[in-house]
Amino acid sequence: MSDYVRDLLVRGIAAAKTNDPKDREEARYYLNRVLRAADAASDQKVKAWLWLSQIEDDPVKKRDCLENVLAIDPADPLARRGLAILEGRLDTHDVIDPARLPPTPIEPAAGARRYVCPQCGGKLVYAADKRSLVCGYCGNTLTEYQALQQGALVQEQDFTATLPTARAHRWELAARRAVRCEGCGAAFTLPPTQLSGDCPFCGSAHVVVIAAGRDLIQPDGVLPFQFDAEAARRHIRAWIDRQKFRPGDLDERAAVPTPRGVYLPCWTFDLGGQLTWHAQIYEERFGRKGYYPRSDLYLVYHNDLIVPATHSIPKAHLDDILDYDTRALVPYSIELLADRAAEIYQVSLADASLVARQRALEAGRRDVQRKTLAGEQIKDFQMNSLGLIIESYKLALLPVWIGAYRYRGAAYEVVVNGQTGTTAGDVPRKGWQKALAGLLD
Repeated sequence: MSDYVRDLLVRGIAAAKTNDPKDREEARYYLNRVLRAADAASDQKVKAWLWLSQIEDDPVKKRDCLENVLAIDPADPLARRGLAILEGRLDTHDVIDPARLPPTPIEPAAGARRYVCPQCGGKLVYAADKRSLVCGYCGNTLTEYQALQQGALVQEQDFTATLPTARAHRWELAARRAVRCEGCGAAFTLPPTQLSGDCPFCGSAHVVVIAAGRDLIQPDGVLPFQFDAEAARRHIRAWIDRQKFRPGDLDERAAVPTPRGVYLPCWTFDLGGQLTWHAQIYEERFGRKGYYPRSDLYLVYHNDLIVPATHSIPKAHLDDILDYDTRALVPYSIELLADRAAEIYQVSLADASLVARQRALEAGRRDVQRKTLAGEQIKDFQMNSLGLIIESYKLALLPVWIGAYRYRGAAYEVVVNGQTGTTAGDVPRKGWQKALAGLLD
């Protein structure tokens, strides 16, 4: 990086920052000289194109500048954001400074809708096989809802257009929300993270309707439960029987009560791009053996990479049951939550996107070391995610059965994937049993 090019860039940026029409020509002069300089580095050209896009009024010329940035660095966030604004996918008034979020709304939530059978007043539940609401007492089916859902698709959301807004950086809600039952008239409260619940007096289901101005992201899809509580209990029993290095009488003495079904919020991300890796590889070159540098690109694509948005379940357990098939998602409708408790997300979109990037990076690192560099002696392996691009996201409510079995007076938490039946949880092991079980994990 020459001092000459650096000086041209500094002069061009200074002139562009004044926002004075008289200085724009001066800014163009210096920035274009940066772009023509033979020894200009890629990051200097990126900055020059970005600042040129700021001083252009013609949308065609502005787009050309931004596309030139993306030709050098496809993952550049400022250029991608600029195109989102230019294309009308992002309103400049919605762009915020993440370090200075607007105050969290504290007004009470909008009302709650009650779901009972119009024929007999019984509680409605969602039947996954029929994709409809069915009365658990008289069997009445709401076919109107079934017709509404037929053939619908769950939409992906634009990540670039959402990330700069307040909605991507917050999840906070008011403390507790008061709900008045539409059936018996009783008043009851829901915890701040709970989206649905039953009236404790008459048992009818209620789902909170979140006001649009709350700066919260509404779920895009729901993955319905595929089996009932008794089947979930059998999955827990089978899981206990499969555990190794545990007390011999665990399967006989473990008391497994009926678990409760909950919809947990999860973010899904579509991301791709390339990861750059560098390492020292032990090999022979020119008749001499030693460690020599090697680098390459690793291409990445993940469709619906799942990042949990809840703190209600230990991370170790939740990560073990994330084998959901998100192709089974149906479009979100509050009717789907009529028979199950549901949580509001507790991890913001922005924070979850960082987790997604880290998971993609770790998966790429493992793949390169186990396949590309299999059998090699390596040291100083490094990989970065600068070329990783998150294109879209969804907020999905995924089904989980939560329970706790008792053994010799103590309770041990266990969770079951409500779609696949995959189970994870705590096992009562002694010191040597924990060590042996850890070696096999």
